[in-house]
Amino acid sequence: MLLLSLIMGATVTGLAVLFEWLLTYTQHLNIPEWLWWLLFFAITIISFYYATYYILIGRIRGIQQKIQKEGLTESPLNKGSVGNLAELEEKLEQWSEKQNALVEEMKGREQFRREYIGNVSHELKTPIFNIQGYIYTLLDGALKDEKVAKKFLKRAAKSVERMTQLVKDMDVLTKVESGEYDVQLRPVIVRNLIDDALSEIENLANKRQAKIKVNFFIDDNTQVLCDAARLEQVLDNLLVNCIKYSAEGSLVILTLSSTRDKVEFKIKDHGFGISEEDLPHIFERFYRVDKARSRDAGGTGLGLSIVKHIIERHGETIKVTSTEGVGTEFTFTLKRI
Repeated sequence: MLLLSLIMGATVTGLAVLFEWLLTYTQHLNIPEWLWWLLFFAITIISFYYATYYILIGRIRGIQQKIQKEGLTESPLNKGSVGNLAELEEKLEQWSEKQNALVEEMKGREQFRREYIGNVSHELKTPIFNIQGYIYTLLDGALKDEKVAKKFLKRAAKSVERMTQLVKDMDVLTKVESGEYDVQLRPVIVRNLIDDALSEIENLANKRQAKIKVNFFIDDNTQVLCDAARLEQVLDNLLVNCIKYSAEGSLVILTLSSTRDKVEFKIKDHGFGISEEDLPHIFERFYRVDKARSRDAGGTGLGLSIVKHIIERHGETIKVTSTEGVGTEFTFTLKRI
């Protein structure tokens, strides 16, 4: 501001001296004095305009160069000169919007980081404390009682399995979200996918006396374009959820049907169901409809989030409908070959 004032003062002084010189040495031309005054004011106004313009441009460029040097973002003026103040204003407005978006993105990332660390800490805290309690109890003398020692060691092993599964799920989810989780799309026979998935959950189904009914409304040789290993993980996750969150002996129905270019997968249980309030959140990381029941069942809260990301990596979407006390149905499609 001081620099602008000094330049304006020097400009006015210079113009005044020039004006006085012109009046002195051009008297013989008989030019009216009012015309010289008009010329003086016109030159003064033009000088003010351009002096202000170029000083502002210089200051703005200096600020932007400093911002760019500090690594915040690129300067809005570094891709050519600014033709007029309107263009300058437009570029600065665009830059301001970009800065605001950058700040909001950084805030979002920081919020995600805090929530993610908090969730991981919370999920690991319970099994770690359980293991610690079992070990201290055994060291305090319970180890001598074979029956008690065996029971506590089994509980400690269960907590270790839970932590191991959590770490595995976190690793998978991180790779999926970062794009490092390779998806190799190849033609795969649907029936083979289903047979492999059912064999994986056979022990759990027998343990909970669950009945799994498969409605196969497609040809046995029907193929889809997918990554067989990833899709098996999706089916395993959904079927396990349906079995765990239903009463023992409950029925799970897997239905396969096709359209002209898609094969539709529907997995329906007759379990506890999900409330309307919880339904929009079930694909979020660490979200549990019933936290106590989910932990008892050994869930990490990441399974459905992984399922959603894998399906999306196949260029498809997954939908869910549910009614409390009636059951839940998951639906997704794959491209038919």
